[in-house]
Amino acid sequence: MAVILLTILALILGTLWLRAQSRYRNQTEQLKALTRELAEYGSNAKQDQILLFSDEKAIQELLIQVNLFLERLSHMEQMQRQYEEQSRKMLANISHDLKTPLTVIYGYSEMILSSRENMEPGNCEKIEKIHRKTKDVLCMINEFFDLAKLEAGDIALEHTRLDICEVCRNEIINYYDTLNRPGFRTDIRIPETPLYIEGDKQALQRILNNLLQNAMKYGADGGYLGLCVRESSGTVFIEVSDKGKGIVEENQNQVFERLVTLEDSRNKKHHGSGLGLTITKRLTEAMGGRIRLESSPFVKTVFTVEFPLRKREGNCKIPNRKM
Repeated sequence: MAVILLTILALILGTLWLRAQSRYRNQTEQLKALTRELAEYGSNAKQDQILLFSDEKAIQELLIQVNLFLERLSHMEQMQRQYEEQSRKMLANISHDLKTPLTVIYGYSEMILSSRENMEPGNCEKIEKIHRKTKDVLCMINEFFDLAKLEAGDIALEHTRLDICEVCRNEIINYYDTLNRPGFRTDIRIPETPLYIEGDKQALQRILNNLLQNAMKYGADGGYLGLCVRESSGTVFIEVSDKGKGIVEENQNQVFERLVTLEDSRNKKHHGSGLGLTITKRLTEAMGGRIRLESSPFVKTVFTVEFPLRKREGNCKIPNRKM
């Protein structure tokens, strides 16, 4: 009798163990499925919740909480997009409203300065200051306006074959007087052999000028400017470098963000709109390239722009494309 009871008990325990194992495997598979759905969520822009059937109450409750979290996340992302769109429109409107009166002030000050020989020295100095400051503000407003148009996709870039070496040579010559100051060292390396990319000439010129001006403005205390153009493995590299105060590592990811001026890492006596490098990055990416920064303070700060090399054969013009 005892043997029979032990056998029955063993069968019951075995059945319960098998059911527990089966339930455990079922829960494990459902959790794995939930994990896969979460992993795929970020790559599916249209998906706003995870659909997964489960007969386990604990997993059902977990799924409800996950979907509530994703719903809140989706709402926050939508609010962020709306905020950014409103910010772009506001910047564009402010830039437009300020530009007209400042242009008038700039024009009048320039007209007054044209007859400076009839002015008292003190008044002439004041007008020159007004003229100079108005020009600076207008430049900043133009950068706000240009960035707003870039982010709205209202600037159409040409995509034609460009010799990047020729463009670099033509641009660096504009800085001849600055680069030949006593004690200022330069290292200009531009190949004689053409290196072709596909892009917009004006956009490329602006990218170069932004980087060169940035290096001379913030890296002037290093007394050095480098410009190197090279090609490797089907990619053209433009490297603009200085040996100034540089940018500490924890701030390097911020330099391409809008309205960021890192007062602790570059020369504090220079103030700008904080948009030059942002515009540079947008233009570079619009031309199919990318930009990166490497900086060791007082050793070397290098901005590197990369573009795919285009074969020399053919000279067809590709239609304009909006960003």
